[in-house]
Amino acid sequence: MTNHETAPAYKARSGWNALLPERVPREEVPRQRRFRTIVVGAGYTGLAAARRLAELAPGEEVLLLDAATMGEGASGRNSGYLLINPGEPSANAAGFTADWAARQIALVQAGLDWLRQLVATHAIACDWQEDVPAITAAATAGGERTVRATRDRYLSWGIASKDYAAEELRRIFGTGYYRRGIQSLTRALVQPAALHRGLADSLPAAVTLVENTPVLALGNEASFTVRTSRGDFVADRLFLTNNLHARAFGLGGDRMVGIYTYGAFTPELDAATLERFGEAPQWGALPAHRMGSTLRKTMGRLLVRSGDSYERELEPDAARAMLTQLYRNRFPGLKSYAFEHVWGGLTAVTHNGAFLFGEVRPGLFVSAGCGGAGVTRGTIHGRLLAELAHGVPSQLLSDRLALDGPNWLPPEPLRGIGARAQIVWETWLAGAER
Repeated sequence: MTNHETAPAYKARSGWNALLPERVPREEVPRQRRFRTIVVGAGYTGLAAARRLAELAPGEEVLLLDAATMGEGASGRNSGYLLINPGEPSANAAGFTADWAARQIALVQAGLDWLRQLVATHAIACDWQEDVPAITAAATAGGERTVRATRDRYLSWGIASKDYAAEELRRIFGTGYYRRGIQSLTRALVQPAALHRGLADSLPAAVTLVENTPVLALGNEASFTVRTSRGDFVADRLFLTNNLHARAFGLGGDRMVGIYTYGAFTPELDAATLERFGEAPQWGALPAHRMGSTLRKTMGRLLVRSGDSYERELEPDAARAMLTQLYRNRFPGLKSYAFEHVWGGLTAVTHNGAFLFGEVRPGLFVSAGCGGAGVTRGTIHGRLLAELAHGVPSQLLSDRLALDGPNWLPPEPLRGIGARAQIVWETWLAGAER
């Protein structure tokens, strides 16, 4: 299997990572060339898989390879919301349709709980916050209807969700843009690049992490040859945890597509400007429509995240112009709408929200297709993939294995035509939620 699709060379640094001290990447190539296990992809899924593998077999060394520097890949480019939202109902097999939400929420909650434990144990400085208001806020009548339906759905799952009227939202956010809101299923807010780097830097000693090392080809034999830009390695077991880029090696290519989204940070703001963003020192606003805009007031700055493009990243100037307009719409009358950092991030999207997960052939384990809530979902999927390889049973693993895989997608150009049309249609439907 040859890699005909390299990891994205992003057009700009992650704003989150740019706010952190420079980090020296781990690039030393081990002398050892054969490992019991090699993990390809050191996002949240790969980090979790490598960590759990080292826990389950302390005497076995694990090689963890990534094409990027920790904090600069997709794991350090999201909005930092740790959500426990379930996946789509269509991703469930017939085995548990009645309580699909409860089982999926339990899976993601387990990922969140493990992350909380790791952050505390290793003193990872990632601005972990569980008491910041994180609100799904509606800006339109259609958004209000969606928010009400979402609240009713939460109640049917046994989850109470606080309501926010327009005046309370104005007090929290400092803008009259929103009409109604509910408490989201966000359970923590973090600095995602700092969390990603901290998890990488606290791996067990048995895990050898090598960054900036793209995998160029994989052998198909039971003993896997992994060809990289720094030479070949051999493993008895191979874990592909590189999300969208699993398709570079013939897995999931007809099941998932790449979607770029965009984020921007203002410069650090003065006290008078920060007061314009509401009385809460930090807050998070999630959109009522999936094509809407996400915002955060954090670290004395405003984050704006929105926009979608199919398989190709927008030019930074185009992303900046788009995000600036969305910023201006919500906070008219400011003296400046400058951004210090603007960046894109790539994720995998499947038609039914399902993952490619499991042992796809002897010794080859895969978790790919994560299109949202990737910090928590990726973490638990990596852990469960390692436990599957070691034959460690659990209810969580049984529930994960009972989920359906991703649906088939038509080939290009039909796939691209359909995806771009869907983006245009959903953007129109979102309206002022963008």
